[in-house]
Amino acid sequence: MSLRADDPLVEILVRNEKYWAGQKVLIVGEINSLQLLSQLVRTEQATILSDNFETAQGLSAMMGVTLERGAFARAQKKHVTVLFGNCHDPQVLAAIEPFDTLVLFLSKTKSLSQDLLWQLRDRLAPETKVLIIGSNAIGGKSADSLIRDAGEVYKVDSARKSTVFLGYITLQDELKTPKTLKSVVYGGQEFKQLHGLFSQGELDGGTKMLLQALHHDLSTTYHAPEPADQDYEHAVLKDLPLSLGDPILDLGCGSGIIGLTLAARGCTNILSTDVSATALYATQENAQALGLTAAVTPFACNMLPSSKDLQALSGDKANVFGSGKFKYIVTNPPFHQGIERTTSPTLDMIAKAKDHLTADGALYLVGNTSLHYEQALQEAFTTVTTLAATTKFTFFKATLGAVIN
Repeated sequence: MSLRADDPLVEILVRNEKYWAGQKVLIVGEINSLQLLSQLVRTEQATILSDNFETAQGLSAMMGVTLERGAFARAQKKHVTVLFGNCHDPQVLAAIEPFDTLVLFLSKTKSLSQDLLWQLRDRLAPETKVLIIGSNAIGGKSADSLIRDAGEVYKVDSARKSTVFLGYITLQDELKTPKTLKSVVYGGQEFKQLHGLFSQGELDGGTKMLLQALHHDLSTTYHAPEPADQDYEHAVLKDLPLSLGDPILDLGCGSGIIGLTLAARGCTNILSTDVSATALYATQENAQALGLTAAVTPFACNMLPSSKDLQALSGDKANVFGSGKFKYIVTNPPFHQGIERTTSPTLDMIAKAKDHLTADGALYLVGNTSLHYEQALQEAFTTVTTLAATTKFTFFKATLGAVIN
């Protein structure tokens, strides 16, 4: 996500300041602009809840506060509070001050907005205003459907290809209930899913390919080779230990499936990174449920963590990860920003990954075959091996020297 210097949605918020100025305001949803902060001087009290670390970090920096890098972080200055977190996290709900007006910037996926409203329903008294602002490109014209069954809602503005609705919730339990997501099961482990995560309720084909081929490759490296067609999806991974203590980076961790299956195999030092608080919270919760919290460290950053970023770690984890060098970087990288498709962040990561690996390290990457990451990998690394491939996905191993086997 690129932060915008100006944002039509923030401009529309200012156009409608009569609904929120001078009040206690909670702002949630798809917040893409740091321009928002300067407008909050008009409020009595303001809390911003962001799922995106770059947004939360940028807003906090403008306040002169350094944001921590876990699944939950808080920054406060005067009457403004910035929260980085997921609405399912009890810490987030406890940190939200009472408010008169809820400003919901519509998310690109309607279920995310439904989930936010549902989690906040107990805070929405009949006199609480709900201001919904959304781009028409992601459903702004019909955003009133989010609360229509639970109270009154009116269209109050339309400009810059966006729409604004004002509502009051009188029947909290009539809010649209978010779809219940199935847990993903892999290797005898169950992984809880949350709205906003990639491939909800099922294990996507790319990640499954990565896990299958990665486990075979690591088994071949550290133990007697296992059959190439071994179905690890239905194996009990605790029976296949690696006893590997080297630092591993699970880049773009999502619900933590990649890092946690490595932890179940015996890996003990995994840094699970993501820009999304939802991903970090899901990883944290899944690690706790599986008894693997000691092996996995959720860490907020976008793509590769710099040495400066890693200074936020302390104790043993600072000693393990502080150099910024990893034995393995393992990733199924995203190629969407909002509703746009882009490979630029992944191509940039590939170019820089070699500087984040130990001399005997490897980058394991799976991607859609049509994205053709092999050229970028071959330009950046000495040896690139295709470990698995179909017409839809390809899984690569890239090293700085000869193939490690």
